[in-house]
Amino acid sequence: MDEMGIDRKIVILGCTDTGKTSLTIRYCHNNFATPTAATIGASFLQKRVLLDRHKMTLQIWDTAGQERFKSMASMYYRNAKAAILVFDVTKQDTFDKVKEWLSELRKHVDNDIVLALVGNKCDLPTDFNFSLAEAYAKEIGATAHRTSAQSGQGVTEMFETVSRGLLNQYLDHEQQATTPQPRTDPLDKISVVPPPPKTKQRSCPGC
Repeated sequence: MDEMGIDRKIVILGCTDTGKTSLTIRYCHNNFATPTAATIGASFLQKRVLLDRHKMTLQIWDTAGQERFKSMASMYYRNAKAAILVFDVTKQDTFDKVKEWLSELRKHVDNDIVLALVGNKCDLPTDFNFSLAEAYAKEIGATAHRTSAQSGQGVTEMFETVSRGLLNQYLDHEQQATTPQPRTDPLDKISVVPPPPKTKQRSCPGC
């Protein structure tokens, strides 16, 4: 068991009113709360989990979805190791804008960030074709999930998948850090120096 524990930052992003805050509360406190006001800037909750004998502390940052806070939200992306892209399955435009959120996110995070694409409010009637989300998730290297913050459907499973990705990411980094790197010492290099060209002896009459 990892006694020190693993701290990992997760950011949740997407348009306003897609249920980002409700998803966070459902996972951390196992209840449903309809926010009385939109998130301003960002807020975060912590969740401690035990995964394969590794203690993990997840810092889950819920970022604002309003357009006027979009530039401010980018400061909360820094040092994030995972991102959850949320859209409302009853509103096609929130899915269409996921690309914009991802594009902004990519400017501030490492290439190996763990990604999850989440279609929330799946308990409501919708005509949304979820295969579109699955195809896009595959394109960007994310996992695709259907969730309902209200009923709890799929929420724990989604966060567990993200946590698993974070653990694998951490273990990969640890392995790379302990793997000996090949030496590049110049003394190890053998240089072949060609012999100097022979000088042609000049004949000396009468010598």
